[in-house]
Amino acid sequence: MTWTRSLKFSLRSLGRELVRNIWGRIFVYPALARNEGSREHLARYVAQRAAKAGVPLDGDPFTLARLAPGTPLLTKQEVRQHPERLLRPRRPGSLIRTTIKTSGTSGTPLTIVQSLGNMVREEGFVYRQLRWIGWRPMQRRAWIRGDIVCADHPQDGRYWCRDWVGNMLMMSSYHLSNDTIGAYVDALEAFEPVVIHAYPSSIAALAAWLNARGRRYGGRRLRGVMTSSETMEPDVRAAVEQAFGVRVFDWYGQSERVAAIGSCEHGSYHLLTDYGSAALLETDKPDVFELVGTSLNNLAMPLVHYRTGDTIVPGNEACACGRVFPTVQSVLGRQEKVITLPDGRMIGRLDRVFQGNDRHLVEGQVSYRGNGRFLLRVVTTEGWREADAEAMVAKFLLRVPGVEVTVQQVDAIPRGRNGKFEFVVVEEEGELCARREIHDV
Repeated sequence: MTWTRSLKFSLRSLGRELVRNIWGRIFVYPALARNEGSREHLARYVAQRAAKAGVPLDGDPFTLARLAPGTPLLTKQEVRQHPERLLRPRRPGSLIRTTIKTSGTSGTPLTIVQSLGNMVREEGFVYRQLRWIGWRPMQRRAWIRGDIVCADHPQDGRYWCRDWVGNMLMMSSYHLSNDTIGAYVDALEAFEPVVIHAYPSSIAALAAWLNARGRRYGGRRLRGVMTSSETMEPDVRAAVEQAFGVRVFDWYGQSERVAAIGSCEHGSYHLLTDYGSAALLETDKPDVFELVGTSLNNLAMPLVHYRTGDTIVPGNEACACGRVFPTVQSVLGRQEKVITLPDGRMIGRLDRVFQGNDRHLVEGQVSYRGNGRFLLRVVTTEGWREADAEAMVAKFLLRVPGVEVTVQQVDAIPRGRNGKFEFVVVEEEGELCARREIHDV
C-alpha cells in the first residue's frame, strides 16, 4: 500500500536527518561555503583534511595536476581482494562505522567501510550543491532514482509515494513509458518541487515525452534538475532544459568517495578539491585523462591514489561564477543504455541487481535479448550457489517485473579496446560468449 511505503521512506529520512543531515548542514557546510571563493581558505582546509586522514596531496587544490610517473596506484580489484589491508584502527573520528555496497556502472560489486564522519561530510557537500541550485531546507524535492516506491501494477495508477519527513515525492524509475509519463508530469506539476533529483535516463524520458507533444513543464517553483550516476550527453541536457525551463546541475561521485565534480549555475563543471585530492592519469587518447582520487573524509578506510576508471577532459578557463575550484570540460565513460520493453517501459540503471554479492561475484553483465528476456552473465568464485542466482533473479524481478530472466556463469566477460566491458548490452540470441548455465527462471 502507498501509505506503508510512505512510512518507510519517511522513517528512513528521519534517521538520516538525526544521524547525519542536520550535522552536515550545521557543522560541515559553513567551511565548505568559505572554500568556494577563497584560495587561502581552500588551501588551508585541504591541508588540514589531508593531515587528519594521513594521506598525501597531489599538487595544489586550484589546478588539475598529472600524476607523477611511478606513483603506486590502487585498483578496484585490490580493494575487493584485500579490504582488510586498507582499514585503519578505530580512533576518535572513526569509531562508528558502516558499509557501502555498490556495483556502480561496472557490474563489479564492492564493499567500502566508511566512518560516520564521512557520512556527515558527504551530506555537507550534497547540501552545498543543492544551495548552488537554489534549494533550502524543508523545500520540496522530487526523486526518480531507482528506489522501489510502488507495487508492480498499482491499481490507483500512482507510481510514486510521499516521503513526509524529507518533503519529497518518491517516483519510480522502473515504470516510465509513453502510457505513464503523462501521469508523472501531472504529479510533478501538482507537487511543485524546487529540485528534481533524477537519473539522466529517467529525466530524459520525461523531457522527450514533453518535447514530442510541444509541451513544457508547468511547475512554477522548479529551480533546477540534479542528475547523477550516468553521463548526460549535451543534446539530452539541452532537451531537458528546454522541456523543464531550468538548468540541469550534474553531480559526479563514486561510492568509494575519492572525488566529486559538481556543475554550477553557469553550467561549468567544477572538480571539488576539498572533497578529495585528485590527479590525472594519462590515457591513449589526447586530452583525455583517467581520474585518480585520494580520500580526504573517510578516516575508517581512506583510499590513496585510487583509479576511478572514469575519464575526464580538463577545463582550461576559470568559470564566471568566481568559484576557485578547477574546471572540467566533460566527464566521459559513464553512459548507460536504456532498454525499452514491449509494454513501453524504459528501463535504465540496472546495477543494483549485483549489489551485495561481492563475496562470490567477481563481475556481472546485463544482456537484453529482446521480447522481455534478460540474461545476467556472472563471473563467480568458489562458494557461489544456485541460491545466489535465485536471489539475484528475485532482486531483478522486484525492479523489472513481468520479464524473463536467466543467470549464466561465464569464465570471463569480453572487454573492449579500453579494457572495460559494457555493463548493459543489447544483442541477438546466439551471439553469446561460451558459458555454463546455472539457473533459469
